Amino acid sequence: MDISVIIPTFRPKDYLWACLTSLEKQTLRHDRFEVLLILNGEEEPYRHLIDEFLIKNPGLPCRLIYNKESGVSLARNRGLDEAKGKYICFMDDDDIITECYLEELYRLASRDTVPLSYITAFEDGTADYRPLYISQDYKGPHCRTPFVSARRYFYVPYCKLLHRDIIGTRRFDPSLRNGEDALFMFLISDRIHWVRFTGKNAEYRYRQRITSAFNISRSASYHIGNMIRCQYKATRIFLSHPTRYSLVFYIKYILATIMGCYRHVCHIKQ
Repeated sequence: MDISVIIPTFRPKDYLWACLTSLEKQTLRHDRFEVLLILNGEEEPYRHLIDEFLIKNPGLPCRLIYNKESGVSLARNRGLDEAKGKYICFMDDDDIITECYLEELYRLASRDTVPLSYITAFEDGTADYRPLYISQDYKGPHCRTPFVSARRYFYVPYCKLLHRDIIGTRRFDPSLRNGEDALFMFLISDRIHWVRFTGKNAEYRYRQRITSAFNISRSASYHIGNMIRCQYKATRIFLSHPTRYSLVFYIKYILATIMGCYRHVCHIKQ
């Protein structure tokens, strides 16, 4: 198996069918990748609806896995434990990908090079795709560059392929409800050296929803406390092997958590 696509889902709505349909349409041969859909938390009626969709779409190489405990980190960790692919591909259950996405990423992937796709965002209910802020680091098709020059791509786990050797036995931190993505990417960054970009035809499309977990309103004290926890955990990781981790990436990570917390707090005050 070449690629394992890991998708956590919690109380999914119709957007999940668009996500899975985009995977069914992939140009990469379907015997070369698997989709691990991790349903976490409430089981019904969601499991029944997903089973019905998979029966109607037998061409999709998807395996449904139920995880009783809720939490995106626990779901992704379960997916990593179950995955059979040489490369790992993370997706959110409300996002979609273009048809050549997996094939183009796989063509550029190697043990020491992480392929990155172009990434756009769209408002839920529209098809108005525009570059997401991450794409500020997009360098153009097939450009090979040190990973720190594409650091915005490494605050999120999607829009890339990760070799299993890069991840190893390391997992997402389930004690965090926000910032777990960026911390995980920092954790595994010691084994990432180079990145290479696909053409813009291989596109990850990020759905922006008002009801998404990212947009859930929380207090200023929550965001400040979460920022401190993330910075503490990242500092421990960095100091455990300071010669293996990039000092530049560590500093940028700390600054990014401060800016993220500032934006959340300002939004709350408004």
